[in-house]
Amino acid sequence: MTNQSNFLTFSKPFIDAAKNVFETMVFTKLDPQKPMVKTDSVSKGDISAVLGLNGEVEVDGEQKPYRAMLVISWPYDTYFKVASAMLMDTFTEYNDEIADVGGEICNMIMGNAKRDLATQGYTSNMAIPSMIEGSNHQIKYPAGTTVILIPIKSAHGDMYIELCYSQA
Repeated sequence: MTNQSNFLTFSKPFIDAAKNVFETMVFTKLDPQKPMVKTDSVSKGDISAVLGLNGEVEVDGEQKPYRAMLVISWPYDTYFKVASAMLMDTFTEYNDEIADVGGEICNMIMGNAKRDLATQGYTSNMAIPSMIEGSNHQIKYPAGTTVILIPIKSAHGDMYIELCYSQA
């Protein structure tokens, strides 16, 4: 299997997991838009949850290492609505009470995706998500990875999933 076809196989569990997590925890459906290759490191959102992942996948009968990263970014307004729905309260500004909501969502998505990836032969070691807040913040992607940006629409507003994947 080529690196590109592996990426397509690798990315589907994340989209499925995001749909599931948002329906059950945030009470909204997600409408993923057409994916595109991202050519810069500036986040599309104002708040991003970033989680690294690595492991091995079987390719042509042999285990090959891979590394990946999941980034979920929200404009401020969308993040406040998502946090409000998830915590059943109203938030209109970024504060300590909602600072970890994005990381929790990222963890849930990664947990669901990790289970599905295991059925495809992937082993996965994941890091703890980190949060970045501020307009035009930069995301440091692993060297040698291609980043795919998936714009997503929801009743709470737009958001973005960025996935990068590289196989040795």
